[in-house]
Amino acid sequence: MGHLLEGLKLVLPFAKDFDYWIYTFHMPAFIFVSGFLSKSYCREGKVRADKVIVFIAYYAIFQLAFTGYRMLVGIPVEAVNILDMFHSNRGLWYLLAIIFYYLMIPVAERLSSFVMISVSIVLSILISTAPDAGIVLAIHRIFVFAPFFFIGYYMSNSALEKLRKINLFIRLLLGAICITCSILIWSLQNRDNFPMRVFFGKANFAELDVWFRYGALLRIQALVIGLLMIAAVLLIIPTCKLFISYIGRYSLSVYIFHMPIVISLMDTDFLKEVQIVSLTDFFLLLLCAAAIVGVLSIPIFDYPFKWIRLGLQKITKYSPKH
Repeated sequence: MGHLLEGLKLVLPFAKDFDYWIYTFHMPAFIFVSGFLSKSYCREGKVRADKVIVFIAYYAIFQLAFTGYRMLVGIPVEAVNILDMFHSNRGLWYLLAIIFYYLMIPVAERLSSFVMISVSIVLSILISTAPDAGIVLAIHRIFVFAPFFFIGYYMSNSALEKLRKINLFIRLLLGAICITCSILIWSLQNRDNFPMRVFFGKANFAELDVWFRYGALLRIQALVIGLLMIAAVLLIIPTCKLFISYIGRYSLSVYIFHMPIVISLMDTDFLKEVQIVSLTDFFLLLLCAAAIVGVLSIPIFDYPFKWIRLGLQKITKYSPKH
């Protein structure tokens, strides 16, 4: 939904705010969950190198594929070179981030949660003072979102279970309070001058046109808002399986294969010519986003990842797991 709204000539304040609201928490939530589910990567000093190898293969293969696709949809051939392999191509930066976070888990195992999370927060602020940190390997975004990964990594299964066992009404109430608090913190700033790109994680302080102290405050605000929204998600989502629960199994294929759709829309004039002029248009876009997720959750889209894992298993003798 965020991608469909991006670049459109919004005339509904609600739609514009909704677009920005998505970016306040959707990447923090994805990265938090990735951290929470990464506890098996390193146990008793033993590292599962197969997981890093798999993500490196995913990145290399799909980076080449999407670079070729961009050429097909009109990007000049001379604009593509070998350095593109080291630049994050649309959402592929997330694969690079996961590789980096996995490599940092052995360090996280040896440090206390307080030290690791504190260091990651400080680095997320300091990286924004670097002039070109976001150009190669998505380094800027990796450091900016790192606190969410390690907070998820250190969160115990028992803590999550206790959270999920709270009475439904109380969970909904607490979730509503978290959302309200996040909106209130967001509203503390002058929204007309507030640099919303702070939530995207890829702009340094110079690009945001803010000085260090204010930029550090913005980073901390973005972190708090993200954590409040993550808490709201954990509190509000049902504890039972729903008819859409199976989509989680295919989240990787949804993530990867929505990108050609985004590339097609963003690199053409289609989105530039579309205007949201009513709530009906807004909800049509919402249905369109849901349809894209539904189609990309068909098991056939998971086959390329199975083929890559099986190929790596034969080459490296590891046993890659989804």
